[in-house]
Amino acid sequence: MPITCQQEETLTAADYIACVGQTTLGSGRPITNPERVQAMLDGANFIVTARDETGMLVGLARCMNDGVWICFCADLAVRESHQGQGIGRAIIDKCTELLGPRVGFILVSEPSAEGFYERTGMKRYAAFFHPRTDRS
Repeated sequence: MPITCQQEETLTAADYIACVGQTTLGSGRPITNPERVQAMLDGANFIVTARDETGMLVGLARCMNDGVWICFCADLAVRESHQGQGIGRAIIDKCTELLGPRVGFILVSEPSAEGFYERTGMKRYAAFFHPRTDRS
C-alpha cells in the first residue's frame, strides 16, 4: 500500500490522537486531552506526515524548526500496525530533505527506539530533560 510523506501546515488533534494513540508514545502523551494536544500542534511549526492511499494518518513528525540551524523533533511516531515498512525512515528522510543541508535534525529517543535511529544514520548525543509534573 503506497504511503505519501509530506509537510502539512496543520494537523488536527483528532488525527494526532488517532495515530499516536496507536504507538508506544501514546502512553506518554496527553491523548485524553484534545485541547492540550491541539496546543502542542499549534506550537509546532514543522509537521511531516505519512498517510496511506485513503488519507489515514499512519505516521508523523511534530517539530519546532528555526529554519537556519536546528529542527527539534518532539514526536516521531508510526502506528504499530504500520511499523517495519520503512515509514519511520521515510518520515526522517522527508524531514531532512525539506530542511536541507544547513539545518540539523535532533530528537530524544524512547529507549526502545534507539537502535532504529542508529540504523537510520543518526548520531547519538547526550540530552537533558527537566520532567513535567502535569501530564494531563
